[in-house]
Amino acid sequence: MATATPPHDVDAFVGRTAELAELSAGIVAAAAGRGGLLLLSGPAGIGKTRTVEEATARAPAVAWGRCVDDPGAPPLWPWRRVVRTLPEVRAAVAQALSGIDLLREGSADPEAARFTLVATATEALLDAAEPAGLVVVLEDLHWADETSLRLLRHLAGEVQRSRLLVVATYRDPAGGPGDRPLDRTLPDLLRWPTTRALPLPPLGEDDVRAFLPRAPAEAVRVAHRRSGGNPLYLRAVARAPATASGEGSAELRHLVRTTLTSLPAPVLDLLDTAAVLGEEVDAGLVAAVTGRLPDEVREGLDAAVRAGVLTAVPDVPGRRRFAHAVVRDAFYADLSPSAREEWHRRAAGALEQVAADDETAAGPVAGHWLRAASERATLLRATSWARRAAEAATRSMAFDEAARFLAMALAAADRAGPAPGERAELLLDLATAEFRAGRFGESLDHATAASDAAAACGRTDLLAPAALTVQDVAAPGFPPAVLRMCERALADPSLAGRPALRSRLLAQAASVLADAGRGTASTAHATEALALAEESGDPQAVIDAVRARMKAHPTALPREERLRLGLLAIDHASATGQPLAELWGAKWRIDAALECGDMATVDDELARVTALARRTRLPLVRWHDLRLRASVTALYGRFEEALALNEQARVVGATELTQDLSAAGMSGAFLYQYAMVTGIARDLDGEAVALMDLADDVPIVQASRTVVALVAGRRDEAEARYAALRPRLTDPDFVESAGVAETLVPLVEEFGDAAAAEALGGIVATFGLDAGGAGVYCCGSTEVLLGRLAAVGGGWDEAIPHFEEALRVDLRTGARPAAVNDRVGLAGALVRRGRTTDLSRAGELARSALAEARRLGMPGAQRRAAALVEGAGRAARAADPLTVREREIAALVSAGLTNRQIAGRLFLSARTVETHVRHILTKLGLANRTQIAAAVIGSGRAAP
Repeated sequence: MATATPPHDVDAFVGRTAELAELSAGIVAAAAGRGGLLLLSGPAGIGKTRTVEEATARAPAVAWGRCVDDPGAPPLWPWRRVVRTLPEVRAAVAQALSGIDLLREGSADPEAARFTLVATATEALLDAAEPAGLVVVLEDLHWADETSLRLLRHLAGEVQRSRLLVVATYRDPAGGPGDRPLDRTLPDLLRWPTTRALPLPPLGEDDVRAFLPRAPAEAVRVAHRRSGGNPLYLRAVARAPATASGEGSAELRHLVRTTLTSLPAPVLDLLDTAAVLGEEVDAGLVAAVTGRLPDEVREGLDAAVRAGVLTAVPDVPGRRRFAHAVVRDAFYADLSPSAREEWHRRAAGALEQVAADDETAAGPVAGHWLRAASERATLLRATSWARRAAEAATRSMAFDEAARFLAMALAAADRAGPAPGERAELLLDLATAEFRAGRFGESLDHATAASDAAAACGRTDLLAPAALTVQDVAAPGFPPAVLRMCERALADPSLAGRPALRSRLLAQAASVLADAGRGTASTAHATEALALAEESGDPQAVIDAVRARMKAHPTALPREERLRLGLLAIDHASATGQPLAELWGAKWRIDAALECGDMATVDDELARVTALARRTRLPLVRWHDLRLRASVTALYGRFEEALALNEQARVVGATELTQDLSAAGMSGAFLYQYAMVTGIARDLDGEAVALMDLADDVPIVQASRTVVALVAGRRDEAEARYAALRPRLTDPDFVESAGVAETLVPLVEEFGDAAAAEALGGIVATFGLDAGGAGVYCCGSTEVLLGRLAAVGGGWDEAIPHFEEALRVDLRTGARPAAVNDRVGLAGALVRRGRTTDLSRAGELARSALAEARRLGMPGAQRRAAALVEGAGRAARAADPLTVREREIAALVSAGLTNRQIAGRLFLSARTVETHVRHILTKLGLANRTQIAAAVIGSGRAAP
């Protein structure tokens, strides 16, 4: 039998010395300009909130926000509560939200709009912390929505040099890591050096003794055992009669009820209603739901506060909240199903009046209707309100929450049995929200379902929007599904009078055809799309068509046209609210300028991209800025800088572009290109290479995998893969796919495939590029590829002019690594051609390449150049067995000088000259001095 505990202060705070010290240190550091993020975790009731309250009691400024366990909760709910007390932050966020009208028209870039909102809110919060410091507390982060976590994730990376401290509390998931949005976000939060995790352990027996200072030792031990060191349970145990028994949350529910036996039934009824409404309780809403007088409700809620079940919400008159979520759960669990449904129905009806003036109430209305009953009318009402909540979430850039509300609407509609057309609309809206949220796979599934549903019910007006939902995503399975939707939409006769829409569909089809390696069909679609777009004058159609035309075999277009199309995209970027269009335009101009060696334009457009990255701070733009600068820097031979930029791009891709597999693939492709240029293999069996398995149907991936195996030293694997590719070398769509022909060159060389070299030479000859490859790794003139291909078949006379032209171009553009390899290739061709007159020049080229390769750090080229230096020397010696002195004397003999005259000229004895002449005749197999003269004249050597 439990020992009774004497009276005590149930609100006493005990223990947590180390945690309080760390929280206090964080507050002091933030005030000094060293902000951070502290994550306080532990099970329900462990005292997270109370610990933070104690630590922040003397902080100069504290703003609180609480997440709630409610499927209808509006997005950014905890942050809305924070900015309520920070007017300057609220004004900045409102201004950011006011600039997204284009998004509602469906043309603006949703990622850019969302990032602008997050970045604006972050800057406003950092500014609000000046000059004395600010603590932002986010409670119950385990219930946070995706958009709230996105803002926190962004903020965590910016607080280091600020006066802002963010303290977030969350409940540990039962049974280890779960699938909550928070569980997916925690790794990103914890990777910042300014983030600290503070798990709260249970209270020890000494802490319980301090909490119950006048209790006997046995009572302390019993209280510690029954509460498990959980402060919430400890307070309930202390309040309850000693005869109460049980364990865990079940005991807590029982203890809560036993401590309220003195409260009248009307108050308990109010608490039942409050539990249905949520953790936070608004007295006016309770009055509206229950039909009681406001004064009566306030008195009843005050009685619950005095009983310790509710607490007042600071700075919000009329608002109360449950002392803990577990307490609220205890009341809600005790309600019968019919009682819950009735209270939810009443709550929904009351909140509908509120939602007329407050769009954030639409989500709670939908949530209550969903839990009210299963009648068709009620479910359709829930559907309608969930769609309104999704629209409000979209206006707040909360695309994840918009998708959540639309999924709720679709589930309710499916239970009610919607009209087929309405279901297609819901699927399309859901797919659009998911695409904006970056959930591309789910978006494609729902867009496909929307297209199928629209086709089945005759809603042809939805076919084009469904086909255009998922764009510019390079992932397995996307091209076929999107192409099917495009073909279905293009078959609609009504498109004949809508050139802009037809253009956009053709552009979408061209884009996915290019991804699938069907270059001929892609070019045809893109050409028609561009003509229709320019005819219509529609800015969005123009941007889509330009992008498709540049994706579909762009090298077939004149450079001047590509430069024009790039400017066209840049000019339309701001009008359509698409900063990425400016990025693409600049990138296309960089590519075109590289091809003709216009490095001034390359530098100008790189500066444009860097400025765009700084202005928008969009992850995708930052990634492209890093990638482009890494590529061009590698072209100039600044390898360490290029590798650092590539690694920065990889980190941005891994942390902020996680659903775009091509981001990791590009960084891996950079490394294998670097290995081919320098001879230094780095991480060629890493994640980026493993990702190639997921896109093994893409031509450039098939070619690249073979080269990677070769560079990594797995020649047998490379040979097997090349054998599988070999039949496709006669397929123009395969060989002419972006990057494939040049990727095949080292394979053709390695395996001595003269027939393939000849075929590839015809394709590469059409390139005519001074430089290229800015998207992955910049390489020099394509003339060197023609030289290498000619060399495969032993066509040295053909190869040498190509190497010479490549060297001329690469020296002009400053492509130092390419010039090294040009010299090596040219020296090798000269040696192998076998002309004695070439050997001296070959040696000079090889020595120059050797010195430059050492300076740049190119061990592969260094080894080849060193071998050529030695090889050219051996060849020269084999072609001319005479020593330097013997060649000198032979030249003088050819000039008609006698032995005595030669001796006088060279300060030698006549006998020594005679000996040298005899050696010359023997080595050259000649009979007399006349033949020596003929041999010297024939070799082209002039007499000194």
